[in-house]
Amino acid sequence: PSAPADKRALIRRTTFDLTGLPPTPEEIEAFLADESAEAYAHVVDRLLASPRYGERWGRHWLDVARYGEDQAHTFAARMYPNGYLYRDWVVKSLNDDLPYDQFVIQQIAGDLLPNAEASQQQAALGYFALGPVYYADAGCAAKAALDELDDRVDTLAAGFLGLTVACARCHDHKFDAISTADYYSMYG
Repeated sequence: PSAPADKRALIRRTTFDLTGLPPTPEEIEAFLADESAEAYAHVVDRLLASPRYGERWGRHWLDVARYGEDQAHTFAARMYPNGYLYRDWVVKSLNDDLPYDQFVIQQIAGDLLPNAEASQQQAALGYFALGPVYYADAGCAAKAALDELDDRVDTLAAGFLGLTVACARCHDHKFDAISTADYYSMYG
């Protein structure tokens, strides 16, 4: 095993892990000067209270949610001018330590929750709203609408169940956890 890290390496590693940024020279010096038994705990608490914490770890969830403020990979780029509201909601949820069950519920059914702040409800729904939009020209509008719903179902399953379920749109597999009936239950 590696030898224990010295205090300078410890604060550097911890700061990078929790915020994605290096510690400032002042933070390093303060930690090195603090000889108390709680010195490391104070650093961790300070970093967890930092807005940079939610920004760092929110990036991982935003990847799962296929977050983007535009759909620039199409011929006619579709902009999501309010897309930043979902990003900010994710960051705030992590910084506020929102319980996971509420994190899930607000993204899936935030518009149906009683006594919830309207702007927060709408921002959380970006999980589905910021998904791709498919070409609906040349008589493909019906197929495009179905493909968009398929994307939402697959994003829901991949993000919250850890499963890809797009295959079940067309057929059952003998050993897959999700059947076609399950898929269309989620689709509905």
